[in-house]
Amino acid sequence: MNLLILQFKTLAGGMLTSGIALIAIVFSAPFSAESAQSSDVVNCYDADRDQVQVKLKSDCTGEAVSKAEAEAIKQRRIDRIRRKLQNQTKPLEPGKRLVSVGTGFFVAPGGMILTNNHVIARCPKVSITTTAGQRLEATIEATSPAFDLALLKAEVDSHIHAIFAQKSDQLTDLPIVLVGYPNQGIAPIKPLLTPGRTLKRYQISKLGVMVPIQADVRKGNSGGPVIDESGRVIGVVTAKIDTVSTYQQTGKIVRDVGFAVSNSVVLGFLGNNHVEVTTADVGEKASEEQLFADARPYIVRVGCWQ
Repeated sequence: MNLLILQFKTLAGGMLTSGIALIAIVFSAPFSAESAQSSDVVNCYDADRDQVQVKLKSDCTGEAVSKAEAEAIKQRRIDRIRRKLQNQTKPLEPGKRLVSVGTGFFVAPGGMILTNNHVIARCPKVSITTTAGQRLEATIEATSPAFDLALLKAEVDSHIHAIFAQKSDQLTDLPIVLVGYPNQGIAPIKPLLTPGRTLKRYQISKLGVMVPIQADVRKGNSGGPVIDESGRVIGVVTAKIDTVSTYQQTGKIVRDVGFAVSNSVVLGFLGNNHVEVTTADVGEKASEEQLFADARPYIVRVGCWQ
């Protein structure tokens, strides 16, 4: 058994700071991680996106900038994003503004939507926007901070909703896709597909069973479905490993590893809140294009208004 201390962070997109926690993970098999080649951590500037990220020097494909330059670029981007949001987004309520964006998805008829608790926590008002462009206020029906899940409801026809894998299905080492609203320098208006793969399953105290995934998980993916090759939801995206913080703590480089709340937890949460979902056995494999087309109607953009 290998014990590795990793930094992970929640992924609500937008201008809110992500929460970061230190957790201990016990792996049943050795985790794939590179040995550190350099101790340098830099502010890496991506000119195409006008964005600065703290990265290992070996991972920086842009320009390394000073702390002062990084702060100036960050503030410039924040000001630009605020202007765009103000121009493009009519307030849900006078005096409120959109401060962050996450993903959710319809899980049953009657406008029932699943997302992460951290996406809607501390949000006086919550909105959902369907892929057809309909924006509605959503009410928070139930939350589980312990498992980072939240159930929302909106007055909208949700006859197309997610189909879930069974609780007992094996989820290790499988191709998957994520569908959601990952940050691209600014929160996207339309959903995007991110390919990936499940890794080994393990236990994390206080969060239940989590499914680790190898994928480019970003802010804004939070609350979105993890979908297998036959189109079934096998979990809900909740967090990712912080590569830089993990390197600083352990000397290990772990890239593009995220976490999903497993169906054993998700289906239990929905059942406890009297939501009847549709489950299915594994079916025929579909292309990424088909998986995206099938998922798109039940995906929603979740907005936090303060």
